[in-house]
Amino acid sequence: MDSLVLLFSSFISCAIIYYILFQFLNDRFVATYKNKLVYILVYGASIGIVMLINMRMNSAINAVSNIILYGIISFFFYYEENTKRILRVFEAEALFAASVICEAFGVYLIDVILYGFNLMPDNNAVQKSIETMFSKLVLIFLYYILVSRIWKKSLLGAKKQYGLYLIMFIYSMVNFLIVAVIAVSDNSMVLLIIMGCTIFANIYFLHFIKFSDERNYYKLQVEMMQQQEKLQYENYEMQREKYKLAVSILHDVDKHMKVIEELYQSDIREEAINYSKQIKEMLKPLLPFQYINNPVLDCLLSDKKRIADKYNINFKIDLSDVDVNFMRPVDITTLFGNLVDNAMTACKKSDESRYIGITIKEHNDMISIRVENSVVNTVPIKNGMIDITKEEKPCIGLLNIQKCVNTYMGNILYKCSDKLLICDIVLNRIDD
Repeated sequence: MDSLVLLFSSFISCAIIYYILFQFLNDRFVATYKNKLVYILVYGASIGIVMLINMRMNSAINAVSNIILYGIISFFFYYEENTKRILRVFEAEALFAASVICEAFGVYLIDVILYGFNLMPDNNAVQKSIETMFSKLVLIFLYYILVSRIWKKSLLGAKKQYGLYLIMFIYSMVNFLIVAVIAVSDNSMVLLIIMGCTIFANIYFLHFIKFSDERNYYKLQVEMMQQQEKLQYENYEMQREKYKLAVSILHDVDKHMKVIEELYQSDIREEAINYSKQIKEMLKPLLPFQYINNPVLDCLLSDKKRIADKYNINFKIDLSDVDVNFMRPVDITTLFGNLVDNAMTACKKSDESRYIGITIKEHNDMISIRVENSVVNTVPIKNGMIDITKEEKPCIGLLNIQKCVNTYMGNILYKCSDKLLICDIVLNRIDD
């Protein structure tokens, strides 16, 4: 019976270890073969090989065999174009080392708990099985909560997920303690099956939470792209309206010129001058003010300035001799469009003084951008960033701004005082 108990716990242990390996490799790399059956067979073969080796009860041989299998699987069954094979194998071996540390911590933790509550089973096989299974439970939780996020970081906060992880872990630990209490009975195999079912149930729920977290992440990415597309479309619409106005003016340009010539020929100079001024005013919206030596930014700021004047917003632009041509046009539109739109949205809420100020300066290979605007209420700031959990509406725009800043290896810092929100950005010049 004891050998059957140890064999069952060994099966659970191997199944968990290689489940985590394949989960890690699938998240990090691309499968070499499209047929999923190949990986099912490799997974089953790995479990069988390691179980046979475990029967020798030699920890050194067990470790070496796992290291070899981790290397073979990562080397032959997965690939990534921009990563060398040796680095891929190194990451797999690093995962194995992290798994060993997590399991050792799990064994130590359950032993402390069992000795502390005087629940240590008399049966040595049951004790080893409880240690093995509990260590795998700890490994699963630490992998999902800590290890996997070292290699794959998410933009989303996961406070609720971490709380759910903790509740599930405590619930599972209580189940294991209950099993330890009744492990003195003759139904040790049944108790181990219960522990195994608990572990696999946790895997299912943790995988579901991970899937939900990734779904929310990609949903946010789609919303960010949609917001960026909307900004580009609005900019396109403004340019299209300008084009229509230009066409209408050019259509009648001959008529306007004839009228002005006739007025001069008739020596009605004052009327001719007034007529010329009217034509100039008609052409004025079509000519972007040259703030900086970049046509995209000049057009964007000119359009935003006209919109600001419409809403009685005091829009000040202070640009020194700065070169922003290292930025892609789409990044210029996304960054400055979101910054100004967010500032305008805040200003429109105010019935008092409405103010937006933009300052851009150059410092060696970096440019600094400051956007400040009046606000009605104090904006929640946390660690130099706007707390998007309390400011839901502009969340997507703020994340798009952060994404652009990260593209140019920059930094962003928000401050709010005396009803004035200040956004300071530093971008590094990246020349192709």
